[in-house]
Amino acid sequence: MTSGEKTGHSLFIINEDLKELIPHFVVHQFDELHQMESSLEAGNLEEVGRLGHSLKGAAANFCLDPLCRLGATIHDVSKLGMTDALGPLVQKYRTYLTELKVQVS
Repeated sequence: MTSGEKTGHSLFIINEDLKELIPHFVVHQFDELHQMESSLEAGNLEEVGRLGHSLKGAAANFCLDPLCRLGATIHDVSKLGMTDALGPLVQKYRTYLTELKVQVS
């Protein structure tokens, strides 16, 4: 069950002017997610933080507030060196992307 299913509402409010661009965003973000997962496994928190910061900016460009906030959180947590907290956040990133992909399909 994804976040939107729990409440009966979609997690993301999609700007109609940007809707046709979202699938390309999702594909790129899944690539970034894979890089983030690999970096986390390798203990490269600097790269995880960089990718979180990138997510924050990219999501802001599409007005995807939940992903923007998550990117900021990943960035901040990685700077604090809180490795144990990053695993659930990266999983949430995967969940959010999957939900966004379904929502724009």
